Amino acid sequence: MIALGGFMKRKILIGTLVSIPVIFIILIIIFRLTAEPSNEEIIETLKNIKNYSTKVEYIIKNSRGEEREETIQYYCSEIGGRIDFGEDRIKFYKDDKIIVKDNISNKKYEIDKDMDNFHSLAFMNQMLNLPMVDGEIKEGQEEWGDTEYLELICQLPFKNEHLDKARIFIDKNNKIPIGTIIYDKKGNDKVKIIYKEFQKLKKIDKELFY
Repeated sequence: MIALGGFMKRKILIGTLVSIPVIFIILIIIFRLTAEPSNEEIIETLKNIKNYSTKVEYIIKNSRGEEREETIQYYCSEIGGRIDFGEDRIKFYKDDKIIVKDNISNKKYEIDKDMDNFHSLAFMNQMLNLPMVDGEIKEGQEEWGDTEYLELICQLPFKNEHLDKARIFIDKNNKIPIGTIIYDKKGNDKVKIIYKEFQKLKKIDKELFY
């Protein structure tokens, strides 16, 4: 009887030791499913971001080859957006107008928002609010090094054959934008927008927008 009792204890101990890793794996899976946001939630959170700053590079293809433009972008959901074009020029995007500050001539003037659809495309709230072409968010890891990304294609609202669709890439792990490729009506890539040093901000200096 003693030997039988010892055998049962060992059997229970072995069973417990075997079941612990299984339980641990199940708990990890449950935690991942409940703690990690879905792809749709990542997109929605980025779409509704309150404040951010980022460097933005525009690479434009034309008959002369490629042109590059380095900018710095600021965004505040309460006020609007700002893009710095080096030290020469600043554009403030508010409601239906754009205010241009020309530091060379030391002048400030207002233009209609339709006169600059191109640069404002890089604002996340504007880009991610565009209608999706097929309603599908894809995953990939081929076009941006080792970065695991989300990919969605949106229809641009312009009557411009050079600006037809936008292919948007979001870093899935860091939940920040990587870049956007814009295609013309023939399917040729015409513009690449690349985000660098993207920072989500709890607060932003509102004086930046005046």
